[in-house]
Amino acid sequence: MKADRTLFVYFFLISSLAIAVGQDVSAAEAKVELIKAAAPQQYFVVKDDTLWDISGQFLKHPWKWPEIWSENPQIKNPHLIYPGDLITLQFVGGEPRLVLARNVQLLPEIKYLPHVSAVEMVPLALVSRFLTDNQFRSSAEVDDGPYILAGAEEQILIGPNDDFYVAGSIKDTEYGVFRKGYTYLDPITGEALGMQLTHLGTAELIRQDGEVATLNAISAKQAFRRGDKVLNRGKSILPANIYPKAPTQKIKGYIVGVENMTLSAGQMDIIALNQGKRSGVEVGDILDIFKAGRAVQDGQGAKNLQLPDRRIGLVVVFSIYEKMAYAIVMEAASPVQAGDLLKTPGD
Repeated sequence: MKADRTLFVYFFLISSLAIAVGQDVSAAEAKVELIKAAAPQQYFVVKDDTLWDISGQFLKHPWKWPEIWSENPQIKNPHLIYPGDLITLQFVGGEPRLVLARNVQLLPEIKYLPHVSAVEMVPLALVSRFLTDNQFRSSAEVDDGPYILAGAEEQILIGPNDDFYVAGSIKDTEYGVFRKGYTYLDPITGEALGMQLTHLGTAELIRQDGEVATLNAISAKQAFRRGDKVLNRGKSILPANIYPKAPTQKIKGYIVGVENMTLSAGQMDIIALNQGKRSGVEVGDILDIFKAGRAVQDGQGAKNLQLPDRRIGLVVVFSIYEKMAYAIVMEAASPVQAGDLLKTPGD
């Protein structure tokens, strides 16, 4: 009986070891699959590089950069890469690793300095500028909010330091002035997701007389005019950094608008999608862009066949609201338009 038990334990250990080795081999093979066939052996980081472009030198999917990052004792965060750094592709035990060397001099006049900004995966300055110039509010908040009646001097256009009259109750000291933009509608249900507003400037309350308030324009990027909305300034919170990742749950949605309401968007343009917090969308989520397949006749005139959806790019979500979100186009093989599909990678 003791010999049987010993033999059982032996075979159990051998089986467990074989399973573990098999899992390690599968993991290593999966990482090898991430590497581009023409990946360079090394790359020097230079000014104006983006981490997305750098990782795209090595990987088929740039956002999977941390998966093959080799931990360096002195460099804990794989997202903090600086001009002058040297990235080397190595294989250890058949597994690919990206190793980073700091303080490597690229040219006599170019070297790493502590105050140099890290290379970003997503261009925060671009998305920050978008959120400064644009805000998103519910349609009800915009429709019910105070609006400009006229300039105090009966002028049509209101600029800095001008007084003007507003219809509605003003309670706070300082407000933002906005122009109504595009109302986003869900393409499937027709539900109003909210309204995009253009931020024109700021104003402060002088006095409230019944239902009419007098305000003074503190700043104006564009001239105010009759009908512009006067609302709490609000703030779209942008994280200190955006780390692209796969969504924690499956997301399927549609592009409902592109930046400045143009017909199409390209790389580094901003799009709006019809999924938000209630659908589980998070900052940093990666979504693939697809052109919906169209129906065509089979050539015999007997029936229509549905062509498959065609992947054309990829977006990263950076700002989320209850019913919708904004994302930046990181890759685009063809023009991106309202109505295009968005799906979790791999779906």
